[in-house]
Amino acid sequence: MLPISTPRSLRGFYVLSALAAAPGMALAAPGAFDCVMEASLIVKVGSPVASIVDDVQVDRGAVVKRGDVIAHIASKVEESAVAYNKLRSESTAEIEAKAAILVQKSGVLRRKLGLAKEHVGASQDVENATAEFNVASQELELAKLNHHMAEIEYERSKAEMELRTIRSPIDGIVTQRSIGPGEYFHQESSIATIARVDPLYVETFLPVSLYQQVKIGDVALVHPAEPIGGEREAKVTVVDQVFDAASGTFGVRLALPNADDGLPAGLRCKVTFGETSAAQASTTPKP
Repeated sequence: MLPISTPRSLRGFYVLSALAAAPGMALAAPGAFDCVMEASLIVKVGSPVASIVDDVQVDRGAVVKRGDVIAHIASKVEESAVAYNKLRSESTAEIEAKAAILVQKSGVLRRKLGLAKEHVGASQDVENATAEFNVASQELELAKLNHHMAEIEYERSKAEMELRTIRSPIDGIVTQRSIGPGEYFHQESSIATIARVDPLYVETFLPVSLYQQVKIGDVALVHPAEPIGGEREAKVTVVDQVFDAASGTFGVRLALPNADDGLPAGLRCKVTFGETSAAQASTTPKP
C-alpha cells in the first residue's frame, strides 16, 4: 500500500515506474526501479516548558549531534531555586546541632541512672532524662531526613532547570528554525526541525509479481540522480505485506548508509536488485 504521507505526484511517479517494468521480469535481470532517498527520521524539537526563548543556537543547515544544545528557555526563577536548594542540601548545621543536644541528653541520662543506682536520685528524674534523650534522638533522625529531602529537592530543581535547556534528540541536520530569541514558546510549537540523514531511507514500489523475490536483508544497488550519481549498496529493511490493488504494487524500504552526510535527502534515484556493485565485481576472482 502506498504510504498516505507520500505526495500524490510522487505516488503517481512510483506507480508508473513500477508498471513500466515487465510483470514477469526476473529480479536478477537488469532493470531499475524509480525511488526516492528520504531522511530516516524527522523530529520537530520542542519543550515541555512554556516560556520566553532566551536564545537559539542553531540555524537552518547546522549539523548537530545528539545532546547538542539547540536553545535556552528563560530560567531566572529556576536558577534561584537551584542556588537555594544547593545551599540547603550542603548544610549540615541542623544535624550537628541535634547531634550535640543528643550527646548532652545522653550524659544527663547516664548521671541520673548512676544516682538512681546509688539510691540517691529519684526515679522520676530518670524517667524525665530518658524521655528527653528519646526526643533528642528522634529530632536527630528528623534532621537527617530533612537533609536527605533537601538533597532530593536540589536534584529536582536541577532537573527542572535542565528542562529549559533544549537539546537535540538525534544526530542530524537542522532543516528549519521556527522561533527566535525573545519569542514566546508554548508546548504545541517547535523550536527547530532536525532530519536524520544517516542512514537514508530509500523508498520504492515494485510490481506484485516480484513479491516473493524480495526479502528483508537483501542488498540492492542505489543509483542517485545527477549531480550526485554513482552507485551505493543499500539493505532492504521493510517489505510491505499489504499491496496497493489499484496499481498492483507493493512498497519496499531500504537503508542506505550515509556516514559522511555526502548524500542529500529528497533526491530521486534508481534501485536495482540482484546485481553486483562495480567494486565487488572488480575484486571477485574470475573462474
